[in-house]
Amino acid sequence: MKPIVAAVLLTLGLATACWGQDTQKKSVLPACTKTIRVRSFFPKGPFKTLPNESYKQGPIVKYLIQEDGTVSDVTITRSSGLSDMDKKIIDAIARWKYKPRPAGCGVIETEMSVTIDLR
Repeated sequence: MKPIVAAVLLTLGLATACWGQDTQKKSVLPACTKTIRVRSFFPKGPFKTLPNESYKQGPIVKYLIQEDGTVSDVTITRSSGLSDMDKKIIDAIARWKYKPRPAGCGVIETEMSVTIDLR
């Protein structure tokens, strides 16, 4: 019984020592979190509709904003239901430009819903 008690006390002692350590917090410059779009392009219709396709919903798009303000890795995470519309949205967002951020800020992953007015 004594070895079990010793093991439990040792485990508790190690766990509290780990909890007591401060985790290192990264300080993020405010300029690193700001994303200011300086150039935008938007897809223009009409959009081609293939057989068995119909507009279902506004698509959701995910993309990366690089430190230099360029956009990369644009993907559709939820389709609109129209492949032509989705492709034109990807092409348009890939041409967007953001204000450059300071070196060392890293890449910002962004996800957004796109609203298309079909009038």
